[in-house]
Amino acid sequence: MMEALSRYGAIFRGVGLIHRFWIAAAVTIFVSMTVLAYAVSHRFESIAMRAAAEEGALLVGTFLGPEVQELANSRTLSSETVQRLDQRLHSKLGERVKVIKIWLRDGTLVYATDKRMVGQKFPSSHLEIAFAGRVSGSFNQLDDNENRFERDLHLPLIEIYAPFHRTGTDEVIAVGEIYNDGGRLAADLKGIRWTTAGIVGAITAPMMAVLFLMVWRANMIVTRNRESLSRKIEEARNLAMQNDQLRREADDARLEVIQSNEQLLGSIGQDLHDGPIQMLSILMLKLPVLAANGQAFAGSLSSPLNIAADLAANALSELRDISMGLVLPQLEGLTVKETLLLAVQRHEGLTGTRVERDIGDLSFYPTAPLRTCLFRVVQEGLNNAYYYAKGNGQHVAATLQDRWIVITVSDRGNEAAGPRPSDSSRKTGLGLAGLQRRASSLGGSLHIGHLPQGTELRVWLPIS
Repeated sequence: MMEALSRYGAIFRGVGLIHRFWIAAAVTIFVSMTVLAYAVSHRFESIAMRAAAEEGALLVGTFLGPEVQELANSRTLSSETVQRLDQRLHSKLGERVKVIKIWLRDGTLVYATDKRMVGQKFPSSHLEIAFAGRVSGSFNQLDDNENRFERDLHLPLIEIYAPFHRTGTDEVIAVGEIYNDGGRLAADLKGIRWTTAGIVGAITAPMMAVLFLMVWRANMIVTRNRESLSRKIEEARNLAMQNDQLRREADDARLEVIQSNEQLLGSIGQDLHDGPIQMLSILMLKLPVLAANGQAFAGSLSSPLNIAADLAANALSELRDISMGLVLPQLEGLTVKETLLLAVQRHEGLTGTRVERDIGDLSFYPTAPLRTCLFRVVQEGLNNAYYYAKGNGQHVAATLQDRWIVITVSDRGNEAAGPRPSDSSRKTGLGLAGLQRRASSLGGSLHIGHLPQGTELRVWLPIS
């Protein structure tokens, strides 16, 4: 049952708005006509049954009442009385009354048109009502055993129960049951039903026509709006796809810029090392020879050769520091943890300081841009800790939170540090602004906080 309803519901939802309106209107009109026709005919039938029952009671009391007075003192009717009752059915009365039955209080049938039924008992609620002094009538479906004779007549029959009173009193001595020909009443009821249905249809048709025009117009508006909305949705979908493509291309471009920047820095550092640094190295090797041959300034601290040697040594140191800060070590193939440890170890080797580390189990392989960013974050953070806090309380921590790598580089300030290092001892890096741009390009963020003693650099970077 539920499957059938679901199937019909799916079919109904699949048709257009106009067709659904016609289906709903047809069902509404049909149900309305049926209900109204039934209600009117039922009301008319009740009125007709009441009139027929009253008429039947009058017939019973007038024509049959005097014949059954002997039942006040007897449980049977005499043969003369039975004969007179039979003659009644062959008179003018028989044109309307087709069957007559007379009942006692205990349900015994003392007279019937079908003589085979006389003497049998058929208790009925209608008898109880009639013995209470009330008249009742209805169309009988002739389903009971006592109605075999009536079924053979093949006529619509009106069954009427009316009490027989003792003459001059209200005492009920028997009940008469008569069956009137209900053909004319049945035809009238059928005509009333059809007339009612026609009236309902005639009244409803103009209303449905007006509603149809309204629904048709609304359907046209809805159809146009649906088509317009579909076009806009398709345009929005295409724009979303284009935006997504542009976003991916922008992400790829940012990663390429980072890679290109690292390659450029590496190339600059390599060129500095292979060009000026090598030439200055040769100059440093030649200066002692020139100094040995410079007799005019022998032993003088202000000798041009000595001054040139000092300048060359300082320039060489500066260029080496610059090139070392620009060129990244070999990071390819390292895990996150190995990359962070390499940055810490390199800082310790360059500065001769100790770095506390607390790095979690980050044993997975990041992308090349992420690996470079991880190294630069630790490098720049430790460089700042060494420069500003004199390397006091340097600490690196790294954990994995959900899909984010969280790196923290902190120090304890410069209160317990030794003498401030010279500017030449600070390695040149990309700076915090560069780290901020680098982290943002990967979808991460950077935060600098001041502790009661020292400073903390914290960076969040997504895994992918």
